[in-house]
Amino acid sequence: MRPGSRSVRPMRLFVDPPMTGAENMARDLALLAEGLPTVRLYGWKPACVSLGYAQPETDIDADACKMFGLDVVRRPTGGGAILHEEDEVTYSVVLPRTMGPPDLFGSYRFIANGVIETLSELGLASTFVEGHTGRDPLCYLREEGVSVAFEGRKISGGAQKRTKLAILQHGTILLSRRTELLARIFQVPSEKVESNIACLRDVDPELTRDDVLEAAVKGFHRAMAPLAHVAKS
Repeated sequence: MRPGSRSVRPMRLFVDPPMTGAENMARDLALLAEGLPTVRLYGWKPACVSLGYAQPETDIDADACKMFGLDVVRRPTGGGAILHEEDEVTYSVVLPRTMGPPDLFGSYRFIANGVIETLSELGLASTFVEGHTGRDPLCYLREEGVSVAFEGRKISGGAQKRTKLAILQHGTILLSRRTELLARIFQVPSEKVESNIACLRDVDPELTRDDVLEAAVKGFHRAMAPLAHVAKS
C-alpha cells in the first residue's frame, strides 16, 4: 500500500490529444473537482506559456509571445512560468488527500516519481532537487518546491493546487529547448537558461514525443500502480 493511503483505489490514466492552454487548464480543474485518483498525460497546441496562479503578467514579454504565436494561460497551480512546446509531454495528477504523503514535499516527490520512472524507462538516471526560495520568472530557474534534474540541470518542474479533499499537481517532461526564445520571453540571460535547463534531445536528438509518451505511460504506471487505462485519444 502506498504511503498515506487508507485503501487501494485504482487510478485512471488519460492520454489526451493536444489542446489550447485554456482547454487544458479547464480539463485539469474539472478532474480536480471530481477528486478521483487520476493521471493525465497531454500536450499543447499551439505552444503555450503558462503563468503560476499568483504570478504577475509582467514576468513575461507579452509582445514576444504574440510575435512567436504563443498561447498564454494562467495555471491553477503555483510556481513560475513555463513555455510548453508542442512536443512536450505534460502530466497532471489528481490525488485524494488520503492517498499520498501528508507533507507537502513528500506529496511532490510521491507524484513526481512518475517522472523519475519515465526517465528511467528512457535509460536516464535522474534525481529530485528541492528548495524553499527563488523568485525567477521562469519555473526552471527557481529553487523552490520539488523538481527533477538530470546531470545537474532541471528537466521537469512541478506545482500544486490543494483543496480540502484533493491535490492537483502539474509537471513537465521536456523533449526540446529553445534557449534564445526562453531568454527573450522570460527576460533572462541565455547562458542561464542553457546552464540550468536540460531536455531529452540533449541526450538523444532522434527521440520523438511518441517515445516519451510511451515511456511516461509505463513510468507513471510503475510509480503509481494500480492504474486503469480508461481513455486514450
